[in-house]
Amino acid sequence: MLVTCPACRTENPPSMRFCRNCGTVLAASAPGILPTPYLGGAPPPAMSPPPAAPPGMMGPPMGGPMGGPPMGGPMGGPPMGGPMGGPPMGGPMGGPMGGPPMGGPMGGPPMGGPMGGPPMGGPMGGPPMGGPAPGMSSCPRCNAPVQPGFAFCQQCGFRVGAPAASVPTPPPAGPPVDVQGATLAAPSAEVARLRAQPPAQPAAWGQAVSVNRDGTDGERYPLAGDFVVFGRTGADISIEQDRFLARHHARLELAGDAIKVTPVDTLNGVFRKIDRPFELTHGTIVLIGREVLRFERLDPDERNPPALVRHGVAMFGSPPREPWGRLSQLLPSGGIRDVRHLADDEVVIGREEGDLVFADDAFLSRRHCTITWDGQRATITDLNSSNGTFVRLTAPLTIRAGEHVRMGDQLFRIELRR
Repeated sequence: MLVTCPACRTENPPSMRFCRNCGTVLAASAPGILPTPYLGGAPPPAMSPPPAAPPGMMGPPMGGPMGGPPMGGPMGGPPMGGPMGGPPMGGPMGGPMGGPPMGGPMGGPPMGGPMGGPPMGGPMGGPPMGGPAPGMSSCPRCNAPVQPGFAFCQQCGFRVGAPAASVPTPPPAGPPVDVQGATLAAPSAEVARLRAQPPAQPAAWGQAVSVNRDGTDGERYPLAGDFVVFGRTGADISIEQDRFLARHHARLELAGDAIKVTPVDTLNGVFRKIDRPFELTHGTIVLIGREVLRFERLDPDERNPPALVRHGVAMFGSPPREPWGRLSQLLPSGGIRDVRHLADDEVVIGREEGDLVFADDAFLSRRHCTITWDGQRATITDLNSSNGTFVRLTAPLTIRAGEHVRMGDQLFRIELRR
């Protein structure tokens, strides 16, 4: 008697547990279970034992509950074993249609028929267990045979032919999305061109112009950023051939409409060219031509020392003069060669004329500069010399645009861009 599916009204054989068309549990084959369509995925819920086979297909039930009577063999064969704890189930199973025994489970001989006989029948009266019949397929879950045209397995309700899980193909790359999820526009050709260009340098606020020996302009160095470091190596502006430059010699930065110069090197220092009278303090170092001179003021006991008297006799000597300062000539070795005392109210320094003459210095002008004394202060003034007069900086100093600074053996004119 065929069983009608309560969901799709498809007629199914009485041994079927699930509808072959929609997978719904058949009420007639599984009493007490509501007809619910099964669409595949997880295994169906536990169900009551399968119904009895039609008459003539199989023998009596193979056993009751645990501890019940022995399980009868199929097709009228002898029992397959007793209840739990009984003798092993090694009894032979009756062959098909009363043939010779086919061998029992649990260590018995192979289950195939003797001497190449036919294989043992499959479950639920299906095809032989050696494989599905031609035109039939196997359930991927329980390996039960599935009739052609069946959409669901009749043993476990699995959807036959369900597509296997595959690795998802990544979607094609779309436009970029920012962190908030907003779609960003694709970069234009102009944006791509700008990205390919090197980053723009900060605008220069000035330049340092190198001055040659003959007074002409040489190389120009831009001044940009918060500050610019001059030096021999590893600086913003490096001049490796100047051995008088330190690795980092000086720093220049913009200060409003002026330039702030900060000495970094403590050996040779930074010199500023003076364009007006400059007051000399004790220890000031000046550069006149190639002469490096240190000015020092004298203490009162040095200005008018008492005459030496021995055994009541005064020492005879040059007429005493009261000096107010002195200039010491500094050597590259760090020593001092000549010391010149300054006694007059005005002292002229030059190559040919003056109170202090350096005839062998070709960088000195004939009358190069003067040092004056007013009784309280000493002042140095350049006399429009060709190469100028320089004073070494002892602290950061602000200079105006157009002034000159000397670093190592380099002379620069500092300019601002308006």
